[in-house]
Amino acid sequence: MAESTSRDTGWTADVTSGAEALDALGAEWDRLFLRCSAATPFQSRIWLSSWCRWYGPASGRLRVVSVRYRGVLVGAAALVLTRQWLWRVLRPVGVEQSDFCDVLVDDSGDGVPDARAIVGRLAAAIRGELRFDVLDFPDVRPGSVLARVRDGWRGAAMEAPGEVCLSLPGVPMGEHVESIETTKLRQQLRRRLRELDRVGLEARLIPSAEAEDAMARFLELHRQQWADRPVNTEHLTERFRGHLTTVLRASTEAGETVGFQAVLAEFSLKNKDTLEVEHVASDLLVVGRSMVGGYLYGYLPTLRSRVDVSVALTRAAMTMAAERGIPELSLLRGTEPHKYRLSPNEVRSVRIVLANGFWGAAGLGAIRGRALTSKAVKRLRLRLIRR
Repeated sequence: MAESTSRDTGWTADVTSGAEALDALGAEWDRLFLRCSAATPFQSRIWLSSWCRWYGPASGRLRVVSVRYRGVLVGAAALVLTRQWLWRVLRPVGVEQSDFCDVLVDDSGDGVPDARAIVGRLAAAIRGELRFDVLDFPDVRPGSVLARVRDGWRGAAMEAPGEVCLSLPGVPMGEHVESIETTKLRQQLRRRLRELDRVGLEARLIPSAEAEDAMARFLELHRQQWADRPVNTEHLTERFRGHLTTVLRASTEAGETVGFQAVLAEFSLKNKDTLEVEHVASDLLVVGRSMVGGYLYGYLPTLRSRVDVSVALTRAAMTMAAERGIPELSLLRGTEPHKYRLSPNEVRSVRIVLANGFWGAAGLGAIRGRALTSKAVKRLRLRLIRR
C-alpha cells in the first residue's frame, strides 16, 4: 500500500492492491456509496467485490484509490490496470458486467468538504499514486462523478457516444400507461395488462438460502430463451453464475441497509387441468437508492404464446420501484424493439477517456482512431446488409 499526506491538514490518499482491497474497506465503502448521489448499483461494494472474486484474477492488476479527509473516506475509485497495445490503461472494476461505470465521492455536504474539492483530490490521487497512460471509462451516465473529474482533468480528454439506455418512471405500470399520449399504444397496453390478470402469473422473491439453486434455474431459462438465436456466451459460464449467485446471496442477507440489493423474482403459472405450478420465468433486478435496473431475465419460449413477457416482467419491476419509492426503472443497455412498446425515455451514456502525460495523449489518439474505424466498419456493414 502506498500512502501520501497533503500539506493541507486532514487530507490523505492511498492505493491498495489485490482482490481483497474492496473487502478491506468494508463499511467505509458502503457509507461512501450511500453518500454519493450519482452512485448506481454497479458501484456498490457487494457488486464490485464479487466481480473481483470471479473475474479479477484474469482481468489485470486491481487497484483501489482512496481519499480521506480527517480519516473519513470521502472519495474512492476501484480500477483495473491492463495493457492495451503499447499503453498502460486503467479501466473500472466490473466494466464488462456493469451497465454503468463511475467513481465515488461524498457530495452529501454533511460534515465534509465541498464535492468539487473531493473530486479534485481524487483526480490528483489517481494521477499521483498510479503509473498509467490512459484512464478509460465506457458507459458513464449523465451527471456522473467521472464527468466532474473530466471537467478538471489536466491533460487530453476524449468523450464519445456510449450505449443508449431506456428508462421508465418508478410508478405502477397502470399509472404509466394512462400517461401515454398515443391512443393506440395506450389501448394495446391496457389489453395486455388485462390478459396478464386473466392468466394469473404469480411472482415470488428468492431468499438468500435458495440463491444457488434459483440462480441455476434462472440461467437455464435464459439459455432456453436464446436456444435458437445468438446468445452472449458469457451468460452461460460458471464464473458468471458464480458472480451473480454471490451478489444475490450477499445483498439479500445485507438487506436494504447498504443501499444496494440484487432481487431475483420467479414467475409461475398454475395449470388449470392438473393444478400443478410451473416455473415459467425469472427476472434479476439490481436495486439502488435512485434506480431499479432490469439486469437479465429468462423464460420458457412457450410463455410468449400466452402473455406479453416484456410487459409482465416490467410491470412487476415498476411495482417494486413504486413500493420502495425509487424514482426510476432503468431497462439498462440495449434498444430492443420490445422495450419501445412501453414508451420509455432514452438516456445515452458516454465513454470518457483521459490521458496522463504525452505518451497517454498518444494512446488516446490511437483509441480515437480505432473508434472511428469501428464506426466506419459498422456503417459499411449496414450498407452491405441493405443491398
